[in-house]
Amino acid sequence: MWKLVIADDERIIVKGLKKLIDWEALNIEIAGEAYNGEQLKKLIEYADPDIVLTDIMMPYMTGLELISWYKEQKGKAKFIFVSGYQEFSYAQEAIKNGAVDYLLKPVGADELTEAVTKAIRQIEEQNTAEIFQEKKDEFQKLFEHLNDGRNYENEDLYQIFRAENFDYRDCFFVGICAGICPDEAAKLSEASFAHFNLTRFSVFNRLMGAFAERKLGFVVKKDENAQHMIGVFPQKDRACYIEKYVDPIRRQIEEDCGVGICMGIGTPTVQPAEIFPSYQAAKVAFGLYHFEEKRLIEIGSIHRNYEVSFEDYKESLEQAFRAILTKSPDALDRIDQVMEQIEAIHYGNWQAVIMRTMNFTGELGIRLNQYRLLPEDFYEMQDKLQAEVEAQYTMSALRNCIHRHYEDLTSRIYEKGRTQDKILIEDVKNYIRTHYARDLSIRELAEVACVSQNYFSAMFKKETGQNYKAFLTDIRMEKALSLLETTDDKTYEIGEAVGYNNVRRFVDTFKQRYGVSPMEYRKAKRREENSF
Repeated sequence: MWKLVIADDERIIVKGLKKLIDWEALNIEIAGEAYNGEQLKKLIEYADPDIVLTDIMMPYMTGLELISWYKEQKGKAKFIFVSGYQEFSYAQEAIKNGAVDYLLKPVGADELTEAVTKAIRQIEEQNTAEIFQEKKDEFQKLFEHLNDGRNYENEDLYQIFRAENFDYRDCFFVGICAGICPDEAAKLSEASFAHFNLTRFSVFNRLMGAFAERKLGFVVKKDENAQHMIGVFPQKDRACYIEKYVDPIRRQIEEDCGVGICMGIGTPTVQPAEIFPSYQAAKVAFGLYHFEEKRLIEIGSIHRNYEVSFEDYKESLEQAFRAILTKSPDALDRIDQVMEQIEAIHYGNWQAVIMRTMNFTGELGIRLNQYRLLPEDFYEMQDKLQAEVEAQYTMSALRNCIHRHYEDLTSRIYEKGRTQDKILIEDVKNYIRTHYARDLSIRELAEVACVSQNYFSAMFKKETGQNYKAFLTDIRMEKALSLLETTDDKTYEIGEAVGYNNVRRFVDTFKQRYGVSPMEYRKAKRREENSF
């Protein structure tokens, strides 16, 4: 079996990765786990794994520092990086250091299986090469890395490249990922899948032909959404190659095929060993269409600051929840803020945006449903919203979809006439009536209302005209009166029964409320009864 080790500074992530796929079916044994860079270094030295699955940003030693150290040791294990960091510089550095793949959190089972399978294939090829001591030039190695045996056999792809007789001595290379714009592709496919396939086939063929005829590049892979190419352009035109060569081809195919064409452009390079990072960058740039909505996206033109944390996101979700509960006029602004933070956190990973949006709306819906605020069945509403979310293919469209949903939902909630504060306080009052004999704290009552302690105090006073302690005292005194009238229990027993462990405090509170002690009240009440 192949040996694999897993590392992440969050134990829940390690646990999740261990359960995400069937490792045994891939003939893989998990030989250990680590929670920081130093632990992982020692684990690698001890376990001598075939594959290392690790986060990139860990305490004591980052994943990039680790792979750099490992290369110096001439180790042969394959690295797969998993990270929440979307900046391409991390991926570029990882690939340059020989990483098999770079996966963004949250990782899907299919993409992890694909990356691990790819690592195993590379190990097997590496072992075969060592046995036969094959020597391959940079381009043969490149095609094996790029294509990984899919669509074309590696050697066939290499021969295709050689047959084109590219003179790359005065040229530079750049990765290009091109296809029908994702939103248009979705509409075409929904209208007629057969017509969509014909259009996609035509687009791919025209792209391949246009680049091949002009000796401007060659195709290395096709998938469902895009065609992946390596562009080869004259060094003298490096400053204007997009305007002179790439964009005119894109525009012509748009005109010929009647659909929008999106192109992702990687980083130009003259070094064959750096073509793979450029190829990967082009894939990333193509995926940025969902966020940028541009038909031509250069990875080098994208500059984003990732200053939003998951803690910020959780706080914004809480604020959105409270705003809806209290009929705040800025409720929709709070919803929009959450969507902006989802985009910032998952920029570059569209599937993560969709998943996070569904988590957000689901959590918010569950909390609103707990307080009987939703005007329709929660599951029916959520299924309908999920279908609408999955039908969006750009960030602006998704934001508008969510804004419209909550604009309609809040208007219907507000039309119900009862404010959420009243509902919450009624729940708390019922809770107090049931648990008055316990030592009830403001923290416990605030948790019942699902709000902060400060917010709970202000809300209770606003809705009842008194603080929660006064209300609790009212309930306890009412119960004490009933026990005094209907039982022969002693004073301290009644005090304990209504929540007072200190009999003196019970007597003082009772006397302050009714002007007499509990025993004086009982005697007076019985004299009154006997007089009839």
